[in-house]
Amino acid sequence: MNAQPVMDLTAAMERFGGDQDLFLTLAEMFLERSPAALAAIQTALADKNLPALAKEAHKLKGSAMEFCARPTVAAAAQLEESARQAALNEIAAVGERVHAEVQRLTAALRVIIEKGFPS
Repeated sequence: MNAQPVMDLTAAMERFGGDQDLFLTLAEMFLERSPAALAAIQTALADKNLPALAKEAHKLKGSAMEFCARPTVAAAAQLEESARQAALNEIAAVGERVHAEVQRLTAALRVIIEKGFPS
């Protein structure tokens, strides 16, 4: 598993101008939408639909950027690039990495939503 922090909360809060309510709203939206995003990526992987895979990875990358979630962004960017380059030999492993990083990010967001922001 990745030892890099799942997100840079300080940088994310700077992006949101310190607005915790906005952060929480977007975090809840990410939690609601990420299962469908992962399912779409999995379907595109299974179908070897590289244009759809690149599109879904790109969307996920953008969503993760909001939280300064570098590991998720990096994994999604690698998946997007692998799809664009038709690098079929690495796509499955990168897809698994994307899934793992999204799980890490959703777990971290859930903690903030349920327990509040760390002091």
